[in-house]
Amino acid sequence: MQMKDVIRKKRRERGLTQEQVAERLGVSAPAVNKWESGASYPDITLLSALARLLETDLNELFCFRENLTKEEITGYANEIGEIARKDGVEKALELVRERIREYPSCGELLYQMGVMVRGMSVLFMVPEEELAKNQAFAVELYERAITCGKPATADLARYGLASMHIQEGAYEKAEELIGQLPEYQAPDRRQLLISMYMKQKRYEDAAKLLEGKLNGQLQEVFLMLNQLAVAAVREGDRERALEIAEYSRKVMGIYQWDYSACTVAFTVAVEEKDAHRCVQLLREMLGALSKPWELGTSLLFTHLDTKESDPKMGRLMTESLFRLIEKEDEYAFLRECEEFQELKENIWYRK
Repeated sequence: MQMKDVIRKKRRERGLTQEQVAERLGVSAPAVNKWESGASYPDITLLSALARLLETDLNELFCFRENLTKEEITGYANEIGEIARKDGVEKALELVRERIREYPSCGELLYQMGVMVRGMSVLFMVPEEELAKNQAFAVELYERAITCGKPATADLARYGLASMHIQEGAYEKAEELIGQLPEYQAPDRRQLLISMYMKQKRYEDAAKLLEGKLNGQLQEVFLMLNQLAVAAVREGDRERALEIAEYSRKVMGIYQWDYSACTVAFTVAVEEKDAHRCVQLLREMLGALSKPWELGTSLLFTHLDTKESDPKMGRLMTESLFRLIEKEDEYAFLRECEEFQELKENIWYRK
């Protein structure tokens, strides 16, 4: 946070008005308003009194604190995502740069901002030239996170950077980073907490942790099934690929969301260049994106803190999917399909 934000936040926490702060410091209310808007700063002779009044210290007032809480970083990420959706990626990137200027040595923030830069560039399908710049910016953020972050954060940054190198075909760089990652992850502390909560009869707390762990592991299973299906097609084992896709549909059906249930089958259809099957699956996927969805409706995720999906996000995902199909060479066969063109004309998405 900047000084203006600290002053406003601390004033509100103490239940003070701008007029009350002004009166106690012997200044005008418009002066306090300018502090909080960033138009001016408090006189140096007032800083100690201001810090005492706001029950803080000069380090926090001057924003010398480098470490952020997980909640603060999540809040920044949500704010940036919302700006990207409303005002565009460039505006969101300006805020990313502002945040890392404020906290240049916070590894956790640098890593999360790298993830945000990559995600926004893909979701909002920025032009090729801008995409290259954003990718380079993400690499910079990951590299800084490796040197600034805690060991666990540094490993996450290495993982993200290695995945980017793999996508770009820079296999030597990727292999070097992979070699720096631990071969096995440390035992999951959540399992210990789950065991303890069960013993203490804190069943709701145990269920929340179990559901969170299950959600994460299901995402890993999905990625592995998708890659297994692709490998089967490329090995020439079509029957096995279709069985894996059907198995994935059952597994991902846990989420009660047709989009994720159809994804592996769609990947197989693309690999086989089966345009008719692709269109069939796209109809199901687009139908899912047009409806509200909430993770908590699933029997296995009743304790997770979730909210109904934003209809605007479904539209963004639809637009991103169609732009991807229109852009990438692997979908050229689909673009030539009359049935696909009819689908594109008849849905609510318009280019």
